Amino acid sequence: MLTLESLAGDESQEVKFGELESKLAQLGRAKMKEHQGAEATVTRAASLTLVVLVETPEAAQEVSKQICAISEQNPCRAVILVAQPEAKPSGLRAWISVHFNQPSSSPAKRLCAEQILVEARGSAVNDLGSAVLPLTLSGLPVHFWWRTARFDPPDYFGQVFRLTSRVLVDSARFLHPEVDLLELAGHVERQSAQFSFQDLNWSRITPWRELISQCFDRPETRGYLDRLERVRIEYESESPRLAAQGVQALLIAGWLAGRLQWQPAARPSKKQDGTSSFYLRAPHGEVEVQRVARLFEGAGKGVCFWITLEAGGDPPASFKLDRGCDGRSVETRAEIVGRPPVTRTVRLEVLDEAELVNEELQISGRDPIFEESLSIVARCLQT
Repeated sequence: MLTLESLAGDESQEVKFGELESKLAQLGRAKMKEHQGAEATVTRAASLTLVVLVETPEAAQEVSKQICAISEQNPCRAVILVAQPEAKPSGLRAWISVHFNQPSSSPAKRLCAEQILVEARGSAVNDLGSAVLPLTLSGLPVHFWWRTARFDPPDYFGQVFRLTSRVLVDSARFLHPEVDLLELAGHVERQSAQFSFQDLNWSRITPWRELISQCFDRPETRGYLDRLERVRIEYESESPRLAAQGVQALLIAGWLAGRLQWQPAARPSKKQDGTSSFYLRAPHGEVEVQRVARLFEGAGKGVCFWITLEAGGDPPASFKLDRGCDGRSVETRAEIVGRPPVTRTVRLEVLDEAELVNEELQISGRDPIFEESLSIVARCLQT
């Protein structure tokens, strides 16, 4: 089993909380001397404090590796919190480390970034909030990456949230997606005036939202936006990303509803044989949204994802976006009855977790479209 001692390793130092800042400065100076050379200038740099909450040492190890990539674009002090309320004996421990990045734009410069790893066991998790406060960098923004299975912050993080400007969650990690999305929507509604929220899983569907929009760019297809009758989103039923893709389907539906002024209908949702349907009230009538978890031949990695939008009219039309097992390209097909279909294949940019976090750290302010989409999803789940 991975322990914090093995995670810290030879490159980190365990320190007392009262000595964190002084020991970090000493370690930074020592490491900078080691890396200083005639060909390079070493600079201690940070533009923000990134606080990350995880639940296991394994997750802390994953984040520690990603921080190195994140700090290349967003130099930061990273404070990684490992909360284990069931672990014994109770107590707080901390390790410090520094690492160096060489910006591609400045080969002669190396940036020194800092990591602080804090382990809280047992009842000591109640002290995490007060432990984090003095570790944030004065005058710089604080971003809180909530990398756990649900967003349900305990009261002891209240002081940290008062300093926080942005909270990152990832609904792909939710253990109970529908329940946890409702919980997240409630927090966004109550706290978005205090700090902004972003969901990494929402960021993952940005290419899909762009491709759907492009289906209706041409004059002959634009009018079908107001005549959509059914949205069907299919994804893999047997994959490690089942929950993540199910949430993506909900967020896409919420986004469509918000952009097209659809409202949740009073008609109850239904579930049958892997298909979940709910209904929205549009200016032109009712729209059915189907989420279908099914088997795909040759699949299993959670990349197959199909979207079909069906529109009425004279003539009717359908718009399909299919990502197959390669996971890297999407075939789009616009078909108006009586006319030749229009197809194309688009390369899909797939960002890893560190790349998604990097993008979000460069954005400030609220995302009203995300907030609206999440609110609509929550209302649909409550029908």
